[in-house]
Parts: sequence; structure tokens; C-alpha cells
Amino acid sequence: MTKEITLTSIGIDIGTTTTQMVLSRLTLVNVMPGTQVPKIEITRKSVVYMGAVHFTPFLDRNQVDGAALRNIIAHEYQCAGIQPQDVDTGAVIITGETAKKENAAEIVHALAEFAGEFVVATAGPDLESVIAGKGSGAEAISKQQHMRVANLDIGGGTSNIAIFDRGVCIGTACINVGGRLFEVDTLSHRLSYISPPAQKLASCLENQSGRTLFPACSFETEQAAIKACLTEMTHCVDRVLFHQPSAAGDAALVMTNHLPAVALDGIVFSGGVARYIYQPQLENWWVHGDVGPLLAEAYRDSMAFKSLQVYQGEETIHATVLGAGIHTVNVSGSTVMVSKNVLPLRNIPAIYPEQRTDGTWTWVNLARNFDNSLYRTFALVVPPLPDTNFTTIVALARQLATELMQLDGTPKVVVAQQDIGKVLGQSLRCILPEQEIVCLDGIDLKLGDFLDIAKPLPYEEAVPVIVKTLVFAR
Repeated sequence: MTKEITLTSIGIDIGTTTTQMVLSRLTLVNVMPGTQVPKIEITRKSVVYMGAVHFTPFLDRNQVDGAALRNIIAHEYQCAGIQPQDVDTGAVIITGETAKKENAAEIVHALAEFAGEFVVATAGPDLESVIAGKGSGAEAISKQQHMRVANLDIGGGTSNIAIFDRGVCIGTACINVGGRLFEVDTLSHRLSYISPPAQKLASCLENQSGRTLFPACSFETEQAAIKACLTEMTHCVDRVLFHQPSAAGDAALVMTNHLPAVALDGIVFSGGVARYIYQPQLENWWVHGDVGPLLAEAYRDSMAFKSLQVYQGEETIHATVLGAGIHTVNVSGSTVMVSKNVLPLRNIPAIYPEQRTDGTWTWVNLARNFDNSLYRTFALVVPPLPDTNFTTIVALARQLATELMQLDGTPKVVVAQQDIGKVLGQSLRCILPEQEIVCLDGIDLKLGDFLDIAKPLPYEEAVPVIVKTLVFAR
């Protein structure tokens, strides 16, 4: 009889504007019973407690208030009726502008007693785009309906785009367009802060029009100026989505753009601003101290909204990360290579490569999206190779060696799906004789996965590996 395992999981999302905790139960079943290699999959997931949405506390515009954040999570644990020792697994996701703050690592230390063994991800723009698309349901819609769907996640500081083609993410982009780029006083309804990207865009529009936008002499002219900036911001997003020529102000807004030039079948909006896209609310638009509802209005007038089929996602605020689901993979001992005394390793981010125009791969850019101080090392994922002859693997080893030496952390970890771990690892050792190397194969990984690598099994070279994938409400 198949035995079920139930885990208590916590998901904590610390974003530009809000912080939220979710308590869930994950039911796991071994789908390969008997003497076969175990493979554990999540069969049920249920939310037990959905915490309140709190404003993320800041000491100033560059530093998150770690003590205040700890108090928020402590209060949520109390409300949920659980203790840290009751939790089996989980994830802390630091997203948006918060991930760029000077003390992202301090956030993790502040939550150490609650999340010491959790997956911790400071989500750079590419990873955050994928996380948002999974959490909103865009990935599932794309897979179920065999379509190419964009997810547009609009938060406080950025709009993150991920395009899913039949459930596979084929490109991401991140644009400085968010609800808190302009902040307003909730009593006077006048501007209290303009972010640097918004200031640059406003200056560009002023140069084009020959008139001053800010400061404005009246509430009406100020609101008109804000709307003009937000309209141009959404036009910038349209230009990125539909591969139109750039405008002068786009340089101040576009952070990354790795979107392929493909036609889209539909779009899902997620993030805090998306609520007002699906349910317009312009009355008292200043209620949150920002311009989120006005930005939503601009998005409703955008080409993306008007020309694409708009799907309602599962969640508009994707802060419903339930935690880290787990399944085990037992790697063939005959085709792996592990330096002595470097295992076990915990919570290693899987880094999927970007392909250059010349067909070679690079992992460095995506790895730099993660806060290096939070991780001992990274696992570079090797996509399937069309040819696994010795010449191809040696060329791959040279490329990997160059990339590995640009990244902090030890040992150097490489993971392949194909049966090439031993020869690739030996080739790497010849090139990097002084480095500790772990080269595994037989594992299928995706961007956003994390690895636990245990010590080799007794009397065997087989290495047990746990792959942790972020889990979302569905």
C-alpha cells in the first residue's frame, strides 16, 4: 500500500510593498513503490492559514527593517497557532525592489529562527518573472490550452513579464513600471516621492514637450502629469511585449529583455496592481499612498489589454507561495563525480543558462540575480546536448570552467540530465585541478528549483538528491 507523508510548509513573500505568510499542508506519495528507486510527488496541497497582508517595513529607502519584519512573522506564527519546530519545509522569497536593498541578507538573518532550513530566494528579475507566472496560473493555462501566454506581474517597483509556450517559459523581461514609483500623501493626495526611474522618464517627456511636469502648481495638473507618465510607462511595456521600436524614455525603464519575437495568444495580469485591472477602482485612488489604481487604468488602455485575450489568473497577488515541495532522485553512481568530503550540501539554487547569439551558453548573468551571501554555492544546469561525444563534452567543460570561476562559492556544482556526469566531471577536474567539484547527472531541473545533495549511500557511489520546487496555490 502506498504510504502518504504530510508536511507542514510555510511560504513567506517579502515584496516591495507587502509581506505575507502562508501555512499549508503538502501530502506526498511515493509513486514508485516496492524496491524501485523512490520518487515522491505532491498529490494534495491545501492552505491551512493565510496571513494578513502587511506593508513591508523599511528603516529608510535603502534598508528593510529586519526587527520589524521579524515581529510581523512572529505575530503570524502566533495567529496560525504553530511553533518553528512544527514546520517541515518552506520558502522565503524576497522579490521586487526589496531584493535590491542593501540588507537583503539581514532579512534572512532576522528570520533565522523561523526559516533556518527553508529555501531562501532573493529573486532577481528573471526568476521573479517565472515565479509570478507559476503563482498566477499563467503557466498552467498555457500548458492546459496549448497556447503561448504572457504573464504580466505588476508590483510596487517593477512589471515582470514571462512568456509560457505550452507550459514552458521561453523568455522573461523586467521593466521599471510599478505602483509605487510615485508615492502620494493619503491626506493631501499630493506627490510625496518620485522614484529615480520615474524622474528620468518625466525628464524625457519634459524635453519632448518643452513643458515642466513636476513640481505641478495644482492637484489637477499634478494628476494629469502622473497619468501622462503612467501612460508612457505602459506604452514601454507594449513595445517590449510586441517587439516595437524603442522610444527615448525606454532606457530608463527596461532592466532586462529576453523575450523572443513570437506572437501571443493571451495574457494574464498578476501582482498587487492587477486587482485594479480586473476590478477597476478609481475612486480614492490614493488610498494605498501610491498610484497603483491609476497605473491599472493605464494598463486597461494598453495594447496588451486591448489586443490580447485576457485570462483571469488564480491569484492577482502572487504572494501565495506555499513553500518548497520535495521529490527525491537517486543518481546512478557509475556516471557521477564528487570530490571527497564536500557533501552534504543544502538549498543550492539551480542556475539555468541563457543562450548567446553564437549558440554558446552563459550562466553568470542569472546567477548574479541571486544574493551570493545567502548561498554556499550554485548548481549550473546543463541543458540536453544534441551530441554527447567526447569532443562536445570537453568543449562544454572548458565553457563551464570559465563560467564557474566567475562565480563565488565552493564546491563547484554542475548538474546534467543526460548520462554524462563522470566524463564531464573528470574533464572539469583536468581544467580546474585545485577546485572541489560535484558533477551529477540524471536530474531534470528548472529555473527556481533548489537542491539538497546528501552523502553517497553506504557501499555505493549513488548520491541521493532532493529537488525542491516552489509550490503555489492551485
